[in-house]
Amino acid sequence: MDAVYLKQMYELEDTYWWFVARRRLVRSLIGRYAGSSPLKILDAGAGTGALMSSLADIGEVWGCDTSPEALAFCRQRGLENLVQCSVERLDFPDNAFDVLTSCDVIEHVEDDNQALREFHRVLRPGGIAVLTVPALQWLWSPHDEVLSHQRRYHRKPLRRMLRAAGFEELKLTYVTSFLLPLMVIHRLWIRFVGAGARRTGITPLPYGIDRLFLAIQELEAFFVHTTGLPWGASLVAVVRKS
Repeated sequence: MDAVYLKQMYELEDTYWWFVARRRLVRSLIGRYAGSSPLKILDAGAGTGALMSSLADIGEVWGCDTSPEALAFCRQRGLENLVQCSVERLDFPDNAFDVLTSCDVIEHVEDDNQALREFHRVLRPGGIAVLTVPALQWLWSPHDEVLSHQRRYHRKPLRRMLRAAGFEELKLTYVTSFLLPLMVIHRLWIRFVGAGARRTGITPLPYGIDRLFLAIQELEAFFVHTTGLPWGASLVAVVRKS
């Protein structure tokens, strides 16, 4: 990811509705499926480190990223357990972690199947991975191009990929569902009008709107934990290494 957008992420990640909701969801899924005992956690593709920081009280957290600029932002947060490596070739031993998180990462790499196999390798037997990816290829927009995405995902093909990597599925559902109509309108506007054609969809919002969007995501989390959701701008998967 371009250093300009890493800086934008670092500046917004602690407060912007999208990032806050995603961290809360990931943490709640870890609590539900991994238990509350001290955990050894790897954040694979740590970005600027906000998720690592949010998990620090539940175990020993490690992070990795290919970008030295991203790791520098992690260090500005006071994080230390950092390794520069690709998710396609994790520089960690087999069976090393209880939990692996990877939020909006594998869409950036050439061989996402290899990344999933690496996730499986470094988890201990019984360990879980919590993954998020952008969903619905027809939502492709300049947002994806600016962030160097190589693809977006659909549920059934992602399920096959996870099973092929050796994982047992615990939860696989679309998320960011209630706000999907607004996202579709925004991306159609960009596509056909050209407004903001070289910008991400991460745009600072007035405080009230930002908090409203966060509240909508908090409501949506109830359905993620229960029935799941049939559509959405992202997918979240919780899988176990048998």
